Amino acid sequence: MKIITIIGTRPQYIKIKPLCDYLNNNKIENCLVDTNQHYSDNVSKNLIEELELKIDHNLRIKSTDEISFLSNGIRSVHEKLESICDKDTTILVMGDTNSTLISSIVAKKMGLRLAHIEAGIRCHDRNRPEELNRILVDDLSDIHFISRERDKENVTNPVYIGDLEYNFLNSIEHNYGRVSYCGAILLTIHRQENMDVNNLSRILDFCKSLKSPILFPIHHRTANFIKTNDMSIPDNIKVINPVSYMDMISLMRGCKGIISDSGGVTKTAPFFGKKCIVPLSHPEWSEVMSEGYATNLLNEYWFDDYRIERNKDLYHVKNSCEIIINKILES
Repeated sequence: MKIITIIGTRPQYIKIKPLCDYLNNNKIENCLVDTNQHYSDNVSKNLIEELELKIDHNLRIKSTDEISFLSNGIRSVHEKLESICDKDTTILVMGDTNSTLISSIVAKKMGLRLAHIEAGIRCHDRNRPEELNRILVDDLSDIHFISRERDKENVTNPVYIGDLEYNFLNSIEHNYGRVSYCGAILLTIHRQENMDVNNLSRILDFCKSLKSPILFPIHHRTANFIKTNDMSIPDNIKVINPVSYMDMISLMRGCKGIISDSGGVTKTAPFFGKKCIVPLSHPEWSEVMSEGYATNLLNEYWFDDYRIERNKDLYHVKNSCEIIINKILES
């Protein structure tokens, strides 16, 4: 049995880390393929080195837009899999990215077994490209690893594993200090829904109304959008370059609260005991909201009572990696 894991974005580097460690520690053959969908030397390369990931194959897919990435990516993934696969290979993909979609299409066209981590998640808004990717990949997959029990209703034969990032965060907690609330409010915005002048202006105006210091590690997509549309950033927002994953952990650990449309940041806010405003019409991680850690309303009073008890186990399953590999090996 050979397992080929295909990733391509920075959140996937983080989530795959505990699984790669488990495979290496148990001497199970695994090949890690990176499409380089979101690659940049100053962030992605540093993160790979920070996590000590061993990338076996870099595809370096060329693209100028989403469609060119999809078309060029299918060809590139196919060429690579043809050269490294055998009939007993399982392709393992994760999440809802375009890398996940193209890898799934190629795998099934080649008649390979396909396993999907983070299967079954839905926001029920097909205007979001991530939602279309989730639905298509789940329909193609043979094995569905779900992060939440509620996701089982959207797939067949689900296998519950929790969330791998919670697995990773719990494993490294001893490496950083105690949680505090003395820092600025942390802001991250990059989703397509908010790359809209009206939506982004509404978020920035809300930030201005808070009159609290806000730290904004700006995504290149957001920076380009703001520049292209000649938008102004309020004086209480300090814009900085993107930060490393470990630096983001430090910011989340020490911030007063969070405003973010990032699924990863939203999902891990409870781990750090932080309240979060999620400026999206349909946030995916609804448990974070139902447990009192998040709201999708721009509520100026949300951070008045900003302290909340940490929940390090909201999406944590201790033996998730063992469950994943045992299921693949028995299938």
